Amino acid sequence: MFFSFKSLTCLIIPIFIFLFSKISSPQDDSYLDSLDGKFALQFQINDNFKLSSFQGTTFSGKYHFSNRDAFRLGLSLEFGDAETESELTRLDTVNIDKSRSEIKSFSITIKTQYVHYFTITNDISFFGGIGPFVNFFDWKIDAEINEEGNEMKRESQRNGFSTGMDMLLGVEWWFHKSMSLSAEYGLKFSYSSSEDKIKDDIIDGESTSKSFAITGNHVNFGITIYF
Repeated sequence: MFFSFKSLTCLIIPIFIFLFSKISSPQDDSYLDSLDGKFALQFQINDNFKLSSFQGTTFSGKYHFSNRDAFRLGLSLEFGDAETESELTRLDTVNIDKSRSEIKSFSITIKTQYVHYFTITNDISFFGGIGPFVNFFDWKIDAEINEEGNEMKRESQRNGFSTGMDMLLGVEWWFHKSMSLSAEYGLKFSYSSSEDKIKDDIIDGESTSKSFAITGNHVNFGITIYF
């Protein structure tokens, strides 16, 4: 696992701010003091300030069960049902290869974290968090193939899951009592397992794969709206 200079800088800056806050005079008031019982929605800020999913394409938010503690949830849910048709003319013959496929897919990802906030100033907070995630996916392709006059049916299927733990560090700045900007990054510990099957008039086989990885999470820069 390798860290770039940018990732190392992102690691040092919030730690430096946090340590500096310990020797600086504390502020009496903090936006954190009003967060108990509040819900929030989170959005990722991309290039040209376009908003996208923060950690879930269907839902990404959090709930503060105290001023300094929150539960975050990211949910991604996807369904797919598609049909494709193709024709290919062979230049050296008069044969036309045809294929028709029906593709069905399903995927769900759930990410959860417990997050704790440490006050730095009245409107900036350093935070850390940890929590599990899980992903399940399944897709199936039923194809009817006609090649050089030979008709054949082929079934392909892949399913599997991944699970693990996210660890994160970040800084959040409240520029309004109900809105904030945040930047975070961290580590991901993940285990993945998948199975592939294929069956037609010639082949009937399957394969499995398993892996474990420790990777750095991408830097998330986002906006949070409290209500």
